Amino acid sequence: MHRIEAYITLAIIFIVIISIMYLPILLVLRKKGKGIIRQLSYLALFSSIFLIIFATILFMPITFTPEQYVLNIKPFQWLREINSIKQFTVEIIPNIMLFIPLGIFIPVVFEKVRKLYKTTLIVFFVTVSVEFFQYFIGRSSDVDDIIANLLGGIIGYGIFKVFNCLFRKKEWWNKFTRRSCI
Repeated sequence: MHRIEAYITLAIIFIVIISIMYLPILLVLRKKGKGIIRQLSYLALFSSIFLIIFATILFMPITFTPEQYVLNIKPFQWLREINSIKQFTVEIIPNIMLFIPLGIFIPVVFEKVRKLYKTTLIVFFVTVSVEFFQYFIGRSSDVDDIIANLLGGIIGYGIFKVFNCLFRKKEWWNKFTRRSCI
């Protein structure tokens, strides 16, 4: 559980830092007629991507000459572990949670990818890219991470669809999900 709490704490810290860094951009774009509500969707997507990069690549030291390369291509390997419940809690749940925001904010920001298969393809590309890069920087590359990340992206997309059904008639939701100049 400690790892999940660390990710949540990091997420809050990064969202605050990114929001402060984004403030000047927000003010400039506001003067150009871009709505603050719409800009928040972009900020949320940017924060999601930044958190994924930090948690998967930058969180631990990077070395391009690791002592060994670790690659797991057997799906659901964590089920074969002696302590599979701990493995699930420490590895799988954080990977799912990490990609839920991406699954939400990709279709929020980009109208052309509001289909499940399009969002899933983007999430798949992101997670495979991360795992590919991790292999070469001294971290493990694991097919189970790809599966968990995809599941997180699909859950996020499901949350987007539920919100879209619940709030599609609300003005603030339409500003949040579409380009607007208000």
